[in-house]
Amino acid sequence: VDGPIAVVVGSTEYDFGTMERRGIRSHTFVVRNDGTEPLTLIKGETTCKCTLSSLAAGEILPGKSVEVKLEWTAKEVGPSLQFYQSADIISNDPNNRLIQLVVKGNIIQSVMPKPERMTMNGLSSGEGVTVKGKVFSYKQTEEPLEILEVEFLEEAPEGIFEISFKPLSEEQLKQELKAYSGQEMTVKLNPGLSPGTFEFPVRLTTNLPDAPKVDIFLNGSVDPDISIFGKGFRALREEGSQHIGVLDLGEISSAEGLDKSINLVVKGAYRNEVSFEVLEVNPASHLQVSLGTPMSIGSGKTIHHRLTIKIDPDVKQISRRGGNLGVPAHIVLKTTHPFVKEVSVQVLLSVTN
Repeated sequence: VDGPIAVVVGSTEYDFGTMERRGIRSHTFVVRNDGTEPLTLIKGETTCKCTLSSLAAGEILPGKSVEVKLEWTAKEVGPSLQFYQSADIISNDPNNRLIQLVVKGNIIQSVMPKPERMTMNGLSSGEGVTVKGKVFSYKQTEEPLEILEVEFLEEAPEGIFEISFKPLSEEQLKQELKAYSGQEMTVKLNPGLSPGTFEFPVRLTTNLPDAPKVDIFLNGSVDPDISIFGKGFRALREEGSQHIGVLDLGEISSAEGLDKSINLVVKGAYRNEVSFEVLEVNPASHLQVSLGTPMSIGSGKTIHHRLTIKIDPDVKQISRRGGNLGVPAHIVLKTTHPFVKEVSVQVLLSVTN
């Protein structure tokens, strides 16, 4: 038969058997031209990385062959641990226009973390904490389990986390059924994480065959070291801001004025060192702000700083309630806390006759 004839040497399918989840492997197929005319191959649709070796003038001469390398990462789709990926090669062989190369097998996970989520709740931004977990290998290998690389899959603040490992003792391994080796994982969370919830996924690369990768989640919550309590105050923290709430003073009679106090409550490692200073008051024509003497409450667990806001009688009318009712007033306090440099409070008020 005249013309190009595309033949895949061996088989169009490669069964790798089993491999570790997230492991990376490759296989090279060989396509030979058994015809009488040059064969051309073009890469078509592929679900994995596919590389054709260079072709002279883009053609395979009769009797010659070309290598097609497929590289894949073992990721399951859905609940099944069966793996299947393919690459289409388009040829000018009239009887074999589409060559589909397939890699398949089963995914296993012989390395597991316990727990998968290392939770640190109710922390203070001024205090650190240390938590421990274990990573086990359930596969007998020549070398015991080691962690080669730690990768944060989402950016974490620099210097906040310190992660270290040490081999598990024989006694520790005996407590885990069918474990052959393992590492103790120590996570030290340093002070300075912003208030709110957090979750940082961490990927560990191991030394075992297929370099199995394991994901561990560092999550928890950080409570604010500085909070405000008082009638009319509503906590409202903005991401990446020192703005911590809104104080609604309501409608104030110009004839009576206002004398109101709220409490700045400080807890955590720096509670005894923190002091406040009034940095900005707007409008200063109406609001007078002062700070009282700090008071130790609850056996010294919290320190209360009284913030007093006064509006003198007979000031002119004003509306600072937001939106169409005027730009909200605000108070900014400077602090000596190492991580909370300023505290900003939005103030809603209106002064009427």
